[in-house]
Amino acid sequence: MVAMESLVLPRWVALAISGAIFLGLAAAYRGQGVLGVWAVCSQVVAIIAVQLSTKMVLRDYPYPSGIASFHFFSVWFASTLLSWGNVSACPAPSPVKSVRSVSWYVRRILPIAVLQTLNVVLNTTSLVYIGAGFNALIGILCPVVTALVAACLGSAFSTRAWLGILLAICGDAVISVEGVHTITKAGEPLRVAVIGMVLGGGALIARAVRSVLMDCQMNEYAADKECPKLQPLELIALQSPAILVLGVLLTLCLEGVRPYEALFELDQGPGAMLVFSAACAVYLTYMGMILIKMLGAAAAQIAGKLNILVTVALSSAFLEEAMSPLFLLGAVGVLCGAGIFERAKAGAAPARGEKAEKPDDSV
Repeated sequence: MVAMESLVLPRWVALAISGAIFLGLAAAYRGQGVLGVWAVCSQVVAIIAVQLSTKMVLRDYPYPSGIASFHFFSVWFASTLLSWGNVSACPAPSPVKSVRSVSWYVRRILPIAVLQTLNVVLNTTSLVYIGAGFNALIGILCPVVTALVAACLGSAFSTRAWLGILLAICGDAVISVEGVHTITKAGEPLRVAVIGMVLGGGALIARAVRSVLMDCQMNEYAADKECPKLQPLELIALQSPAILVLGVLLTLCLEGVRPYEALFELDQGPGAMLVFSAACAVYLTYMGMILIKMLGAAAAQIAGKLNILVTVALSSAFLEEAMSPLFLLGAVGVLCGAGIFERAKAGAAPARGEKAEKPDDSV
């Protein structure tokens, strides 16, 4: 047991593990084609980049809500540029044109905006109290919570698919236990850790429900026959203005105007890191939406959790942190679970209802 706790991997081994994780992702999701593999792998990279860069920005700019609202502005600005250009955020005529109204927006888009705002603000604030690695570990339950919410809305999962989810969660559980053990050894104050865990848990719940609601707007569920079947860019364009307004209002309530004044006082290094984190957040928003459209909410959440494994491996490579073999066991579990889930979903009938056998008459 002692040997397992004191193991420090050479850099080339840790880098090889990181590469193996991405190769495993490519194998698990190869049925989605090149775009699917790229979406999954690049989303993992983007999650890691956002988490680590935001943690670094907080050292010189201690305003988590301010960082979140800056990210919201960046996403809104990017979606506006796409709309103004010849890349339309609302391609092809869709059923949405007959239901675009205030009541439709409040019912279908505003809840997503509220949950996304809470997700980002709570997640960013938790980084003030806990490290990026521990924050990522808290997300262990996100895939299963997402799957449960999706099932409540009529998403059909076979027994084999649920087995894949369970195996992925067990793999994440092994990683989580090892991570908590490491943090306990570091002597972090319990109160600080609890606050960070509560904030991270709140972000987890908001993220899980948000992902399913996003999926409901792009793919038909059995409990939602009036699905507008939005495209990813279209949904982002619809929700980003509300998210920006909510983010600014929340920042003003929690932190006042100081975060916006401090933006002009940032040194070049922290300022560049803030811009980098915002760019990663924009990419993560767009690619994450494409992934939900392509895989469904539950499978997208399972794929995204592999950022934990890569973060641990890279930390071992460049920071010489101890890495238990149990982390590798957890990595195998998550990869196998993702592969089983994807295979089961690909071999089953329509994963979200009976839409495949019927013409599009559910407007």
